[in-house]
Amino acid sequence: MFKAPDIKGPRFRKDHKTVLTKDLFKRFINNHPEYSNINVDLFKSIIRTCSSKMANVAIKERDGIALPIGGSIFVGSTKIRIKNNYNIQASIKANAPIKHRNYDTDGHVAKIYYSPYLSKIAGRDRSMWSFKGHRDFRRKVSKEYPKNWKKYIMVTGLYKIVKDFNRHKTRNYLQETKNRVEKTYNEFDLI
Repeated sequence: MFKAPDIKGPRFRKDHKTVLTKDLFKRFINNHPEYSNINVDLFKSIIRTCSSKMANVAIKERDGIALPIGGSIFVGSTKIRIKNNYNIQASIKANAPIKHRNYDTDGHVAKIYYSPYLSKIAGRDRSMWSFKGHRDFRRKVSKEYPKNWKKYIMVTGLYKIVKDFNRHKTRNYLQETKNRVEKTYNEFDLI
């Protein structure tokens, strides 16, 4: 017997906070008076366009994207940790608990990782930075991930992210070096 969730029940919603406010725009204009001819809407559209392009690069590139302020964002692949990941609609129809099996990606899911320690640029107060992907970024990841899920870095544990990422980059560098040497190697030309 499957106990369906109460759809009409009360919901808890987090307070929605946005970064793109008029106060931010005013501070930007005070710091950079040469851009005083732009308005708030143009300011917001520039930031949204830039973040959209960075999200596309993070999805397309296996190693993600290094941010200008320091740190990196990449899409990682990990095993599902939730034991009871039920398919609600199928469970209600069957009146029995039915789990999501996720056969398309062999039980793996995509996660967006941010680390301030992966970049060569050490940003100021980097331990205080955090990241949360916006809705469009998360939707693009969930759409693109099943198409080529083996492309992304396999992250085994939360505390080993930096180690896994660096190990992956080292393996890629060694493989690329080996391929380059094999193409140019001539055993008769020893000098």
